[in-house]
Amino acid sequence: MANWGNTDDAANSVLWATTQVKLTPNTDNQANLYTNTTADAFITGITVGQFGVSGQEAQALRAGANTKVAHAGWVLRTVGSGDRAGRVQNETLVAMKTIAQDGSDDTVIPDYMLSITTQPANASGNSTNNDITNISVVAASVPSGATITYQWQIWGGASFANVSGGAYSNSTTATLSILANTSPSLNGKIYRVQVGATGAANVNSGNAVLTITS
Repeated sequence: MANWGNTDDAANSVLWATTQVKLTPNTDNQANLYTNTTADAFITGITVGQFGVSGQEAQALRAGANTKVAHAGWVLRTVGSGDRAGRVQNETLVAMKTIAQDGSDDTVIPDYMLSITTQPANASGNSTNNDITNISVVAASVPSGATITYQWQIWGGASFANVSGGAYSNSTTATLSILANTSPSLNGKIYRVQVGATGAANVNSGNAVLTITS
C-alpha cells in the first residue's frame, strides 16, 4: 500500500485520502481533489482541496489572517460559503518535516506573506527651489528572504495607475522621487505603492498626499 510522498504532487498523495470527502478512492478522484479550488465540486456549500504544504508555506500561512495551518505536510483545506463564507479550515492529514513545494498553488498556499511595516507618509516640496521629494515605504515578508518588488501608483480620480518617467524616478524601488517643479502641478496628488514577490499576493500600501509649494 502506497504511503504519502514528500513532494507536492497529486501522485504523491494517497488514494484513500479521497475518502475524507466521501469520494471513491481512485486515481481520478486523487487527481481532482489535489489543489482543488472549485466551489461545490465535491460537497455543496464548501470548497475543499488537498495541498502539499512546505515548511516555508506553513510559516507564510500562519502569518495570514484566516488561513492558519498547524504543520507542514499534507493538508485538507476547506472554505465555507453562504453564512460560512470566508471561513477557512486547514486540517493536517499527515505532518512532515519537509515537503518540496511546486509553486503551482501560490494563490491559495503562498510561499511568502507580505506586509507593509512602515507606511508612506505625506510629503511636500517647493517648486521654486526645484525640490526633489521622496516618499518611502518599508515592506517585509514571512518567512524572510522574499525578493520584494515595488510599483508606485498615482490616483487618477477613478483608479490608481502606475507612475513612470517625467517628474518621477525610482518608481520601482522602495523610495519614489518626485520633482516638484513640473507642469501640470502635482499638488494634492495621492500616491501609494504596490509591493509583490514571486509566490506571494500583492499588497497595497496606504496613501500619501503630495503638497507642492512655491
